Amino acid sequence: MTFARLRAADWVVLVAALGLILATAADWYSTQSGAEARTLEDSAEQLDVRERAALIAENEERNAWQPVAFADVLVLIGVLATAALSILAAYARAAGRLGPTALAGAVATLTALLVLFRILQEPGFDALTTVQFGALLALALLGVIAFAAAVSLRQEESARAADLQSRR
Repeated sequence: MTFARLRAADWVVLVAALGLILATAADWYSTQSGAEARTLEDSAEQLDVRERAALIAENEERNAWQPVAFADVLVLIGVLATAALSILAAYARAAGRLGPTALAGAVATLTALLVLFRILQEPGFDALTTVQFGALLALALLGVIAFAAAVSLRQEESARAADLQSRR
């Protein structure tokens, strides 16, 4: 097994999958009061005010590991499945075998649609909930995985066609 077998698209899928795992820990949602508390935390000079503001903000913020509704559970499952399949695809490619690259791309696409739905249909009251950086980062990384997986599959298909041509 050698990672020298990985093409650029395979590396992109692998790195984006690792980034996707990290994106689950970033804040995905907050409330207006949570955002105001973060602003107060950054601007307050007194330590006790900053600590109370940080505590209020933390109680209002949610990441992918803190699902509010069933749709959030589906998003978390999709994100973890995408990351696992992407990493497995890279290891399979490094071992010289076919991996679940197509499945990783398909799951990434479906999960991206779910994340987009949750961005548009925020948990809680839309007027009070704000979308944070983590959800947007996850959406972007899912798109990168889907695109890079498609490129990797095309490259594999071209390599197989060239191999068949050379055998004739």
